Formats: sequence, structure tokens, C-alpha cells
Amino acid sequence: MYCFGDSNTYGYDARSFWGERLPETERWPDILGALSGWDVINAGMNGREIPHEPRTLTSFDRDWSGCGKVDRMLILLGSNDLLNSYVPQMETIGERMERFVTHALAHPLAEKNAGKFLLIAPPRVDVGRFREEDGCYDAESGKFGSCYEKIASRYGLGFADAGRWELPLAHDGVHLTGEGHKRMARRLWEMLEGETPGVQKKGEESLQALESV
Repeated sequence: MYCFGDSNTYGYDARSFWGERLPETERWPDILGALSGWDVINAGMNGREIPHEPRTLTSFDRDWSGCGKVDRMLILLGSNDLLNSYVPQMETIGERMERFVTHALAHPLAEKNAGKFLLIAPPRVDVGRFREEDGCYDAESGKFGSCYEKIASRYGLGFADAGRWELPLAHDGVHLTGEGHKRMARRLWEMLEGETPGVQKKGEESLQALESV
């Protein structure tokens, strides 16, 4: 399983001064790997926006090719595109995501199988509590779900809306807390566990082992 995302996939710890990372037991890709028994590649990167230009699309191709064939690709992107916009517009973000999706589907390793992709709408941000004028970012982030669901339906991708899961955010109103990562992993596992019958017990045991480290 290849988890391609930004700092909320990487596991950025908003409490740290130097941009440190949450422990493995508090990063949703690692927790999901423990629950499922799958090998998981955490391809999260702080600050990443949706690849939509030749340079970033080429970088994506190179990274995926370096990992080889994957059974599942989970995509969690869009928050940085939103927050780095002077005037946030979900229409623009949707256009970027659609361009990225069509590019990813054309990759040789995609094998023309849209079903191996799961497009995840990011959690809603809460930055308007700091400055009233930033409330527009919060409001626009509430549109991720409907925007991404349309894209997923159009191209036959799996879809999940993390914006509906009430995931706890850190004090910055952007990054998931450790508890937020855990809830996200479990919600994703609830969606995906039917694809791997017979591994639930093993998954729970693996999670317990991970949490005991």
C-alpha cells in the first residue's frame, strides 16, 4: 500500500519546534499497516501540494516507479493548495486533483486499474479561530468532500471523506493529533478490511504489538 500525501500523512508533530515527526504508533499509515498486515509505504511529505505541473508530476512518476508495483494507492492531498491560496477556491483545487488523477491513471504501474486508488478528502481546517478573515479557508475546506467525490466517481476511484470523521486537530488547526491519526487509520480500515478477509485478528494483534513499542 502506497500512501501519498502531505504532512498529515508524513505525521508532522505540530507540538515540536523543529518540525519533528509523531512516533510510528501515532501515524495513520503505520497504524493502518499494523491493522491490515499489509506492507505500507508512507510517502507523505511536509508542504506537498497536489502534483499538477510537469516538474511535480515527473517527481511523482519517479517516486512511484522507485517503489514498484503496489496493490493500493491512498491519496490525501489538497490542504496545502488551500492554505497557500490568497483567495481559496475549491474549483482550482479540483482542477489540480483531476489533472493529477488522470496522470496517475496513465502511469504504467496503474495497470489501467482505477480501483486500486483511494482518493481521500482532507480533514476540515480550523484556522479562522485565530483571525476572523481566515474563516474563508475553513469554509472552503468543507467543500473537499463533494469536490473529490465527483472526481472519484468520474474516474472510478475509491473515495473517503475524512472531513466527516471529526478528527482531532492540533493547536494550529491544520495538523492531526496522534489521536486524530489513530481515528483516521481505524476509519480507513473499516472501509478496506473486506478486501483482506481473515486478517482482522492478526491486524489487531499487530496493532497491539506496535502500540507496545
